[in-house]
Amino acid sequence: MKALLSLIILFFFSVSVLAQDLDIYAKKKNSNYELPFLNPQTSFEEFQILNRTLRMQDMVYAAIVPGYIHFKVKDPTLGYALLGARTSGYLGLYYVLTDNSYSLVELINNNPPNSANSADFNTQKNITYTALGLIIGSYLFDWIHGRHRLEKKQELIRYKYGMKLSLGFKPTQGFKQQAIPTIGLRYSF
Repeated sequence: MKALLSLIILFFFSVSVLAQDLDIYAKKKNSNYELPFLNPQTSFEEFQILNRTLRMQDMVYAAIVPGYIHFKVKDPTLGYALLGARTSGYLGLYYVLTDNSYSLVELINNNPPNSANSADFNTQKNITYTALGLIIGSYLFDWIHGRHRLEKKQELIRYKYGMKLSLGFKPTQGFKQQAIPTIGLRYSF
């Protein structure tokens, strides 16, 4: 039995090392970060948003920390709203579990005991389903909507500074860009 358990644990860690991006503080090539050309008007917050990516390990973090993705995307208002929603879901489950009238399995399977009060059982069942819906729904909303918000913010920043860069620089034969005197129009939004 111990050998089987050791083999399962070894298999789990070997698979997690080769997983898509669930790394355990691995040192990446990005430690030698090559700084891209930035528009001088780019703020630090815009630079941070442009460099943010959502990976599978962020999905795991979002399951543990409510609103994690929205906090990472610099959208704290929705992050705190998701934190409140998931906390209320946990409180609803806590209420149902500490009431001791019915077990969680009975409530989820809609299998009341013979001596159950139907109104009380239905109330407990509705609280359970609502709490589970809040927990799962807030997680899915955090992941899906947070990813959408990050991509939208990145697109707006690229568009904002991309137009300015294309008006001021002309590509030359090599890979480097060279500034040349030009007259251009500037559009701010």
